[in-house]
Amino acid sequence: MTVSKADEALGEAERLWMAGEAQRARECYRRARMLYHQDKDAEGQANALTGLGDLEARLGHLDAAREAFTEARVLLAPGGDQRRQGALLTRLGELAHRSGILGEARNCYDAAGELFDAAGDLSGEAHVLKRRGHIERDEGRQDVALDLYTQALTLYRRAADGLGEAHVLRSLAALHDVLGQPDRAHEGYERALELFREAGDVLGEAGTLTGLAHLLRRTHSLAEAITGLETAATLYGQAGHLRGEADICFELGRMSAQNGDSSHARRHFLRAADLYERSEATELRRKALREAQSLQ
Repeated sequence: MTVSKADEALGEAERLWMAGEAQRARECYRRARMLYHQDKDAEGQANALTGLGDLEARLGHLDAAREAFTEARVLLAPGGDQRRQGALLTRLGELAHRSGILGEARNCYDAAGELFDAAGDLSGEAHVLKRRGHIERDEGRQDVALDLYTQALTLYRRAADGLGEAHVLRSLAALHDVLGQPDRAHEGYERALELFREAGDVLGEAGTLTGLAHLLRRTHSLAEAITGLETAATLYGQAGHLRGEADICFELGRMSAQNGDSSHARRHFLRAADLYERSEATELRRKALREAQSLQ
């Protein structure tokens, strides 16, 4: 099968993004969108815009991400693809949630849920329930969040979606931790880890190890927590997730300083500063450098 120039540009954008080259990846996504436009390929344009939106969202550029996702929805509308429309509405709901516009977030999730239901997409429905659970959790309605997560877990299991199950188990574990149920939290994290490893999801594994490390820090020992976070940082690095690795390195710096290990703390802070710079998080880079300088 012949690979078009547009497909090549899209593939290059994804490679650059994984390599941490955000600006070059952004340019390639835009080039891919232009080439798909020239080929009169609306679906290709939507794919490029969705990738660009995901990149901007990861970098915290919420307005740019919203613009890209909205354009992608417009391009896909004539084709009537309910799953793709639902996925984009879910992304827009996540952006609204991050911006604190909860009414808009709920509206997006409700509309996405209806589309997934019409398409018979159980995993899509479960994902929306999980995202709605995040809103309720953040608003302090833990009982409602628990119910939504449990509903999502049931749907993921009906769909035999192990990866989706892992994600919601991690959310449930974090919620049990907040509710003062460390044993249930530990059990949830361990099961989620098994599923993420089975699926080969390195980012999911790293995120779960981070949550488990926070639990261990409070219930067992600082040393165990540090070991878990170091493993998570390595996994984020392997996946090319700059911001994830940077955040963990910054936390490791704080924990190492607390543990009286100034040398390791300074190394972690400097690593975090470098990663924050590469991921365009200028203020966080300054903060990490200040922490490193305070240890000199």
